[in-house]
Amino acid sequence: MKKCIVLIFGILLLGCNHENSYLLLDDAIYFKNATIITANQHGEIINNQSHLIVQSDSIVYVGEKAPQIKGKYNTIDVKGKYNTIDVKGKYIIPGLIDSHVHLANIPGLNFKQRKNNPELVSVYFEQLPKSFLYYGFTALIDLNNFAPNIIDRINTASFKPDIYTCGEQVQVMNDFMMEMEELPLRHRYQSSFLYDSYNENVEFPDSIDLKQHTPRKVIENLGKENAICVKTLYEDETTGFKKFWESPTKHIMKELIDEAHNENLPVILHATSFEGQSFAESVDVDIIAHGMWNWTSNPKELEHTKLPKAHQDLLKSISNKKIGYQPTFRTLFAEDDVLTESLLRDEEMKNVLPKIFIDWLHTEETQWIKKRLLNRINFIKKVNPELYKQARANFESDEEMRQKLTEAVKKRLEIIAKFLSDNNANLLFGSDGVAMNMYTNPPGYNGFLELTHWDNAGISLETIFKAVTINNAKAFNLIDEIGSIKTGKKANLLILNKNPLEDINAYNSIETVIVKGRLIDRVLLSAQNLE
Repeated sequence: MKKCIVLIFGILLLGCNHENSYLLLDDAIYFKNATIITANQHGEIINNQSHLIVQSDSIVYVGEKAPQIKGKYNTIDVKGKYNTIDVKGKYIIPGLIDSHVHLANIPGLNFKQRKNNPELVSVYFEQLPKSFLYYGFTALIDLNNFAPNIIDRINTASFKPDIYTCGEQVQVMNDFMMEMEELPLRHRYQSSFLYDSYNENVEFPDSIDLKQHTPRKVIENLGKENAICVKTLYEDETTGFKKFWESPTKHIMKELIDEAHNENLPVILHATSFEGQSFAESVDVDIIAHGMWNWTSNPKELEHTKLPKAHQDLLKSISNKKIGYQPTFRTLFAEDDVLTESLLRDEEMKNVLPKIFIDWLHTEETQWIKKRLLNRINFIKKVNPELYKQARANFESDEEMRQKLTEAVKKRLEIIAKFLSDNNANLLFGSDGVAMNMYTNPPGYNGFLELTHWDNAGISLETIFKAVTINNAKAFNLIDEIGSIKTGKKANLLILNKNPLEDINAYNSIETVIVKGRLIDRVLLSAQNLE
C-alpha cells in the first residue's frame, strides 16, 4: 500500500503543469502575479504573467494558469503547505551566469602583498560569494582554477553561488604562459602539460614519460578535478612581442577536442587576435574566450578600426558555426578605470568590498597596477624595439601612443561584438574577473559593468539577456540545471524591480536573490554589513 501511495504522489508532482493535476507541497513558496522573463532552449524569450512555485531547491510549477494546490486524487487528500508572495509589478528572471571568472585572484593585491596582508585576504574571501550574489550571479565558471582550495573555502559560506570549474588550464610545453611566467624547466616538466607530438621544436629528456601527457591523459586528469570544461590558449605576435614561445598545432588541438567531446566537455580557447581566432575556427573549438581586439601586427595599422573583409568573413563563419564567443569587455575597459581611478570614487564599491579593503586600495601600495599599465609602451620598446620604432613614428609622445592604441582596441571590441550580434552569433556572457589582480574587476560589480558595455556597444537587451542566462547554460552543458525558469530546474532566480528587456539598469534593481530555493534580501549581501 505504501508503494501505491508513493507512486500516486509521484504522478501528482510530475504532472504539476497540467490543468487537472494537483500539487503536493511542503514548505513551498508560491509567487503569484509574477511577470516571468525567461528563454527556452531554442533561444525564444518568454515574457508573460505567470504563476511560480518553488519547493526545496527546485521549481515545481510555472505556468500562466493558477496551479491547483489542493484537492483529491481518487481517495487520497492532497493538501499544500506553502507561503504566498505577491510579486505584482516585479519581474522574475533566472539567476545570472558568469562563464569567465578567476576566483583565486584578489583585486588590487599582487602575490607578495597577499602574503603580507592576511587580514585583507580573509575579509575579501568572506565577502566574495556575497558580492557575486549581490549583482545576481548565482552561477560562476572558473576557467583557470589554480587554487581549488579557494573554491572549497567559498563553498563553506552560508550564502554562495554555484561554482563550476575547467580545472587546470591545458598548456603545451613552452607556451606563452610558461614563458611569461619564466617557469624553470623543472616546474614545466612537473606540470600536467599537453604533449604536442606534432611540434618538432620541443625536445624532452628521457626521464619524462610522455604517455602521461597525451590528450587522453590530460582529459582524464581534468575529470579527477570535476571539470565541466577544458581551457587552453593561443597567443601570437599581435600582443606586441616577438614570438619566442610555442603554440599548439592544429593536429594536437583536434585530438584534444575529440577527447574532450568524448567526455561531454566543451573546449574554450583563449584567443584575442585574428590569427588566434582563425585557428580556433579551423579546429572547431566550442568557445572562444575574449574579443578579437588584436587585428594585426603591422605597425602602420595599429590604429585601424574599420573591420577588414577577412575579419568579417571569419566572424561570419564563427557565427554560422555557432561557436560560443565571450567578448569580455572588462579585460580592456578595467584598465582605463585603473588609470582614471574612477572606481575608487564609485559608491557601488561599498557593496562589493569591505571598508578595510577599500581603505587599503586608496594607499600607495596599490599603485603598482597603474605603474605597470603606464609602463606598457616602455615594455614594448624593450622586447620589440623594431615594432616600437615604427609605431612611435605616428605619435607625438609615448603617452599619446598609449592612449590612441588603447582607444583603438576598445573601439575594435565594440565593433566586433556588434558585428557578431548582428550576425546572430552564439554570444556568451563572461566578465574575466579578477583579471591580472586589478581592483577594477571587483567581484559581482564587474559583471554588471560588463553588461553595460554590451549595451553601450549597441547589442540588444534581448541578446544580452540570453547571453547571461540560457546561452551560457547550453554552452557548458548545464541546461538541465540552470539558465531558464522551467519545472524541475534548480530554483536560482532573481526578483527585479525593472524589466531587463527595457533597461540595462534592471540588472542593478534586484530586490531578492533566490539560491536553490532560499530567499535572500539583497541588502543582506552588501559588504557594508561587515562593518
